[in-house]
Amino acid sequence: MASAWRATADGGKVFRMTPPLVLWWGWVVVAVVSLGDLAVQGHDRGAVEPALVVLVITALMYSCAFRPRVLADSAGITVQNPLRDYIVPWGAVRGVFLGDSVEFQCARPAPKGDKTIYSWALYGSRRARARAGLRTRGWDRGARSRPQGYARMPSEAQEALKQIPAEAMAREMGRLSEEARARGAADGVLSARWAWPSLAAIGVSLAALVLAILLM
Repeated sequence: MASAWRATADGGKVFRMTPPLVLWWGWVVVAVVSLGDLAVQGHDRGAVEPALVVLVITALMYSCAFRPRVLADSAGITVQNPLRDYIVPWGAVRGVFLGDSVEFQCARPAPKGDKTIYSWALYGSRRARARAGLRTRGWDRGARSRPQGYARMPSEAQEALKQIPAEAMAREMGRLSEEARARGAADGVLSARWAWPSLAAIGVSLAALVLAILLM
């Protein structure tokens, strides 16, 4: 399932889901059309508040739909959530798991214990996995809905088709972690930082909206 992630020019990998991107770009179209309409028709202060509402929603959509992803490179992984980034060297990755999202068990500076980081971007509900399991069991029994040529595929390809995207990504990052440990990845600890672009976009747009409401 190589389509579940993409490689970068520097040899890293970007893991994210397609639906949030579709939602983001769909909203961008709506926002541009809405702001354009307000610019053409709104020639008084009454158009300011709706325009700022559009900007607030755009900031939220950017933070929750477009920005979240997981980046992996030779040094480790970076989990980008809406308001917080987590930087985890490979030596600090204790395990990669799949619950309702991809989870990373990470080492922290002593005396703190390990911490589990949940990826906002890589969701995969247990219900979706159960549905996928039912579907693929039907494929194994020869159901008409199975992909063309499924029976002739190598077992590895069949297993890949059975996985939901989040499961495939969790397995790939688990594999990268194991390879890094085999190369002798140095010990490390989890670190975190605020996602300032998201905080600034949300904070500025909200402040402008509140100010506009108070001044109306």
